[in-house]
Amino acid sequence: MDAISGKMAPMGTGSVSDHTFCQPCANDDKTIPSDVFCTVCKEFLCCNCARVHRNMKFTKSHPLQDKSTMPSSLQPESENKHFTETCQRHAEELIKYFCPNHETLLCGDCLAEKEHSSCTIERISQVAKRYKEGPKYNGLKAGLVQVVNDIFNLSDNIQASMQYIDEESFTNINALRKFRNDINQYLDKREQELLEEIEQKKQKSQSLLSELKSNCQDIQAATEKLKAELQAKEVNSNQLFISGTRANKELVGFQSALKDIRGKNSVSYFKFTRDPTTEQLLASCTAIGRVDQVASDLADQQTKHQVSDYFKF
Repeated sequence: MDAISGKMAPMGTGSVSDHTFCQPCANDDKTIPSDVFCTVCKEFLCCNCARVHRNMKFTKSHPLQDKSTMPSSLQPESENKHFTETCQRHAEELIKYFCPNHETLLCGDCLAEKEHSSCTIERISQVAKRYKEGPKYNGLKAGLVQVVNDIFNLSDNIQASMQYIDEESFTNINALRKFRNDINQYLDKREQELLEEIEQKKQKSQSLLSELKSNCQDIQAATEKLKAELQAKEVNSNQLFISGTRANKELVGFQSALKDIRGKNSVSYFKFTRDPTTEQLLASCTAIGRVDQVASDLADQQTKHQVSDYFKF
């Protein structure tokens, strides 16, 4: 639905309407003089096409100039040079419009679809002028900064938890072996079983934390890339508006991914505890002790680190 230049009539005629033909009719090979000019669509219209133009939902608010005020000719549209992004659904069309109702970028072909028939469509060339200093772009930048901060904080917690798992494993193994020295050779087999259980729990916790850390790094890289792309396009408000609108959806994806990581950050901890029965009877079926799990999320790690005897044997 993008405007095209009006066809010129032969020179020498008198009135303004003689100089231009109705552009929609010209597309059907009809040469009908124009009666009005749409200042939004940059298009000459005959009286019939003007009536349709006024009745269509997304064009009825367009100002129309009559013969006394409309231009005598229309220069080729130079606005296109400011648009380089093509529509994802109509590969040959440039994105020039924005639907606030659906938060969707549109090309001329998109406007003809029923989905937007009741929407108030805006031209990007108009809304982009106020976008850079507006609340949406400022909110987008603030959201990206917050995501980066959240990634750093979450990564620090993951790293602290990984270190704590190593320290915890070392402490529990030492506790186990200290008590093992107080009992006889009969308990060797049970000791080995407990060592293997500790190692399995350690590997399981480290595997989860490594995966969470890797996910955070991926989100961080994608966020930094998106920030760089937005900064690079700040020189062109139209491009910035298009990229910023798309980036909003990506930001939601980043925030959702971080939420998923937080939902999976429950780490199983374990504690070696002496078995009181073994101290009295070496033949106990629970010889030496047991390895208990202690579940905790990453947010509790700093508190846990401050309690030095939390896993004390």
